[in-house]
Amino acid sequence: MQPFDEIKQYSKTVCEQIRWKKAHSAIEEEIENHLCDQRDAYISQGEDEKTATQKAILQMGDAVSIGMELDRIYRPKPQWTMITLTAVIMLTGMLSNYFIDSLYSLARFSLAPYIIALTVFLVCYILDFSILGKYAKYCYFIILGVSVTGLLFGSPINGGIWFLAGRLSVRLSYLSLIFPLAYSLLIYALRYKRYKGIILCGIAYIPFAIILLLVSSFTGFALFTMSALVILYISIEKGWFGVDKKRGLLLVLIPALIAVIAAIIHITRNPHSLNRLSAAVNPYSARDGAGYIHCLVRDLLANCKFAGKGTIPVQYGSSVPINPALGTDYILTALTHNFGWVVFIGISAIILAFSIYGLYYVTKQKSVLGTIVSLSIMLTFVFQAIIYIINNLGYGMLSALSLPLISYGKSALIINSALIGLMLSVFRTGNVLKDNIKPPAKINSIFLFEDGKLIINLKG
Repeated sequence: MQPFDEIKQYSKTVCEQIRWKKAHSAIEEEIENHLCDQRDAYISQGEDEKTATQKAILQMGDAVSIGMELDRIYRPKPQWTMITLTAVIMLTGMLSNYFIDSLYSLARFSLAPYIIALTVFLVCYILDFSILGKYAKYCYFIILGVSVTGLLFGSPINGGIWFLAGRLSVRLSYLSLIFPLAYSLLIYALRYKRYKGIILCGIAYIPFAIILLLVSSFTGFALFTMSALVILYISIEKGWFGVDKKRGLLLVLIPALIAVIAAIIHITRNPHSLNRLSAAVNPYSARDGAGYIHCLVRDLLANCKFAGKGTIPVQYGSSVPINPALGTDYILTALTHNFGWVVFIGISAIILAFSIYGLYYVTKQKSVLGTIVSLSIMLTFVFQAIIYIINNLGYGMLSALSLPLISYGKSALIINSALIGLMLSVFRTGNVLKDNIKPPAKINSIFLFEDGKLIINLKG
């Protein structure tokens, strides 16, 4: 048996004791590298290759014993804390919607969306997320194609665009929940193209941004834009593009400037956006117009108790004319009015705990793919929650999109469940994933200058 074959056989014996097959490749590589280093050290001391290899293996120890020890270490990490927080948030959403529907129309409430969401969560949780890295570019273009199709065949309803197919109805503004993940996968695929990759990422931002503006979702546009810029910035800062960081970060200004210009044009050409901006700043000056809902929210919260049902503001008589609970945008306000600030604080604390734990585990990822996938999902979750909570305090310049797993909306519930399941899949198995090392190809120059001589390399 050749010396290196002995090393291969040793690493194979070790891995045969480890039940988690996904960890085998990483462990084999680590053991073989260690044995080769030790063998080379013995060779440098004058040993021949065969003897040096045998000594290195002997020093390493019994393969079966080492494999059994590594089997105790290398196991999937279920992330019970994050699973528990996810379950608490989803249960909170189910109970909240049941309570709201019981006040107005209990026939509206159904367990089916939660059953579907839980199923989708579990499927994504056990899914091998590394498959996304193999088809990163395809994911971007598939989602882009689906989005364009939805836009072409969508129907305008209540100021937004919906895709309707039989009993299926999807609000296209929820595409903004998927776009950050698709965009991050494209960044992962283009990270070896250096400056060209950064420029292509800036260009790839444009179609998604235009789609969100066309479906009349400025909130979705803002959420996607913030997520995209953060992901691209971190990718350059961590050196994934292999370029000078300062020059690379200057190129981030391209999508940033595009976003700012698009936002200004959208606001100036859209009276509704201007009214909403004005109403958020000073709602009482527009109490009968766009500022009505802001006034209502602030007045309700001003009459809330710490615990228990709040009183109805005197200016609204014996009942609130338009209860925030009737839509998906103000369920947190409605719960606070009916049960007190303790509910608002409790839900916010759960969301905050989930966000902190999630961002912490993002920083613990060892691979580019694991980091970029989990980061995109966590940013989507955090930005959704921040926009929603601010809006439910009556200060929202952006309309609420979704409070993940809590606010009413079947499509948002299922999409967020899928994203969170995929993120926890990263946390569960990402510690053994290693990125394929593929440095940018070196292009040989035709003209070389060495030792004072000009060399013309015709094969360059």
